[in-house]
Amino acid sequence: MLAVSPRLLIAAAIVAGLLAACGSDDSGNAERFCGEIQLHAAELTQPDLTYTDDIEPFLDLYRDIAELAPLAIEQEWDHLVTAYETASTVVPGDPESEQRALAAIFSTEKSAAAVDSWLERNCAVDIGPVFTIVAQGD
Repeated sequence: MLAVSPRLLIAAAIVAGLLAACGSDDSGNAERFCGEIQLHAAELTQPDLTYTDDIEPFLDLYRDIAELAPLAIEQEWDHLVTAYETASTVVPGDPESEQRALAAIFSTEKSAAAVDSWLERNCAVDIGPVFTIVAQGD
């Protein structure tokens, strides 16, 4: 097992910290979506990504929850998944792959804020604030 790049951990922490809470929507499976967010809050927001073998289960969790995402935020959740998948391709010591991953993570700010806002409005659990570089409106 190889250790995970510190930059990958930073990128993962940024997006993981973007989620914030979880009720109902007129499409998708909001109840199950919120339940999974609540059940896996710690894994989603504070992942243990010590080794490269820890990355795929983390991605699988996001992918599994994506299948339940209500249409209102499905695209935004998928954007988060895609950014994590890109971050998982970092080659330690390769500045180009590191920059590609960081760009993908930073590009999710708007999506993360939208997911956070939806979760706060529709779910009864608060799993943390959204940290962004650029202020995001609701």
